[in-house]
Amino acid sequence: MYNLIKTAQLGLLFATTVSLSAQLYAQDDSPFAVSLISGMEAYPESPDSSLSRGVGARLIYSNLRYVDPYQLGANHYDIRLSYFYEKDSEKYDEDRYRDSMDWKLRYQRPLMAFGDNDDYLLSIHARHEGHYNSQQLEEFEMLTLAGVALDRRFGSDNYYDLGFVAALGYSNEEKDDDWPRENGGHGEDVLGRKGYGYYLEWNNAYTFAHSGVQLNATLRTFQGNWKYDAGQFYVQDQLNINVIVPLANQNHLLTFATQYIKRDYELDLIGFEDVLYRAAASYTYYF
Repeated sequence: MYNLIKTAQLGLLFATTVSLSAQLYAQDDSPFAVSLISGMEAYPESPDSSLSRGVGARLIYSNLRYVDPYQLGANHYDIRLSYFYEKDSEKYDEDRYRDSMDWKLRYQRPLMAFGDNDDYLLSIHARHEGHYNSQQLEEFEMLTLAGVALDRRFGSDNYYDLGFVAALGYSNEEKDDDWPRENGGHGEDVLGRKGYGYYLEWNNAYTFAHSGVQLNATLRTFQGNWKYDAGQFYVQDQLNINVIVPLANQNHLLTFATQYIKRDYELDLIGFEDVLYRAAASYTYYF
């Protein structure tokens, strides 16, 4: 199994290298891209070392580039499938596989514009995202959303994009089944929780028009309190900060990302505050 995984990784790296060598410049409107990622993560409140490092690859289909605004009446799709391999397997589970995956599917369609110059766009928004065997202590997590988005672009030279999302969501999350059971004496029946809640998101992006460099920050929260098993609830708060730097043109992007994730439950499942810090650098090529 290990040799098969390594062979697949080398094959993916080889194919990516050939693609990068064969095409230095792609079409500016191509929606297809591939990313190579290197990152690390840690639980700072953990009594033991929880620093984990890894590399990954991501396949992307997005018909809206990071500098482009939403367009009235247009369908906007963003699909991202990622695979990661950890150098340091999770410290709390000796049997855990080093492989993990995550996925993000996002759809948005502006339905109406309003304001003095039709500067505000009101859209329908739908999203499905999740991860498996990821973030050290997570067995899996999935979140499905449906709601509305409000967006506004300010500026004519440098751009400031402001956006809000309000949605209803369904969440299904399960903790790893070794560490919580050994640490707190919990049975496997309390490690998972699923139900409904509301979701709020605040997006900020500032783009320097001449260089194409963008600074963006997203603050989001999911408050899960409906249709859970008796006494259960699930809350996740997340802060994402990114710096996107185009290399030569917008088909070659270097991204530096940091992420803060905080989870809360009705039980103490891991023996310390469930706060995860992540940092990563990635190279994205549109082909």
